[in-house]
Amino acid sequence: MRGPTIGFYVHYHGLGHKHRTEAILQHLQIPATVVTSRIDTLDWNGPTLQQVVGIACDIDDVSPRGIPYARDVQSLHYAPLWCETITRRVAQYTAWLDAACPDVMVVDVSAEISMLTRLASIPQVVMRQHGDRNDPAHQDAYRAAHSMLAPFPKSMEDDQTPDWVRTKTIYLDGFCRQQSAPKDDRETVAGDGPAVPTIVVMFGRGGNADVHVRLAAAARRVPEYRWQVIGIAAPESTAPPDNLQYVGWVDDPMPYVTGAEIVVTAAGHNSVMELGHARQRLIAIAQQRPFDEQICKAAILDREGLAIGLSQWPDTDQWPDLLQRAERLAPRRWDAIFAGDGAAQAAAHLHRVATWSRRQRESNRRAVPCS
Repeated sequence: MRGPTIGFYVHYHGLGHKHRTEAILQHLQIPATVVTSRIDTLDWNGPTLQQVVGIACDIDDVSPRGIPYARDVQSLHYAPLWCETITRRVAQYTAWLDAACPDVMVVDVSAEISMLTRLASIPQVVMRQHGDRNDPAHQDAYRAAHSMLAPFPKSMEDDQTPDWVRTKTIYLDGFCRQQSAPKDDRETVAGDGPAVPTIVVMFGRGGNADVHVRLAAAARRVPEYRWQVIGIAAPESTAPPDNLQYVGWVDDPMPYVTGAEIVVTAAGHNSVMELGHARQRLIAIAQQRPFDEQICKAAILDREGLAIGLSQWPDTDQWPDLLQRAERLAPRRWDAIFAGDGAAQAAAHLHRVATWSRRQRESNRRAVPCS
């Protein structure tokens, strides 16, 4: 009997799904394949990663006449009509499933890929995300899954999550792309550190960069702080205040982050986990995302005392109080989130599911057309 194999469907929006997959791949001991769109040509890391398969992207060349039908099926999030790119995408994905016949697929994330995988008779493990996922498409995808992985511990669960979803969920300790050594819980020592405390503001590739006016107003409101903005360039039209510096895009923000008194970031999962692992004091501001994902995450971070979580960018006069609250945060509350290595836990669960599936397939090989 040949050993088990595993496939990962990785969504193409931003790089968070890719980074999460790569973190798990570092601990996986069985052959793996990644299936994705748009980001298939990027460098991928994983000791047992065999190949990265690119399939057509479902938002390319969509017929305007088909868009009104995209969401008229409750069990699907996105199914426009008359789109040859989607027809090709489905054919490419199912052709790969037929040829490779993975023992389990990890779906991170897509309701349509989830249901297509189940229709192709392949077991799947679905990656969960925060937010209001009680719509029929998410619920059906969860029902179709063998199990689900939550890239966060149970303490960070949404209050609105149904009990049956919690029962099917494997909760993981925190993990992230950059497993930097956590800093000691900082206590201000007279004479140590910069004369002016620094606030680092982080923006990712998927974020909204239209915040120059708000940043300038915030910097002027609290001139006792130096503001460093990474991820976006300075505006060309106006000069920022003296205490506001734009660094631009950097591949590794950690050298800037580790010297900051406070970090302001969007409430995206990957950035929050990286900053939490570094034991930074955070202000997490939700950006608009489907299903209120970041709004829910910001509320959970605030509830658990892990960050100051906000549902939207604050009024300028709120900054002095917000920064005082952030300075009182205890970064060591993140210790419980990172009690173990969540990526290693995920890999161990996936290995077990793939091994179980391989045994089931072999014992039923006469009834199953894959071998």
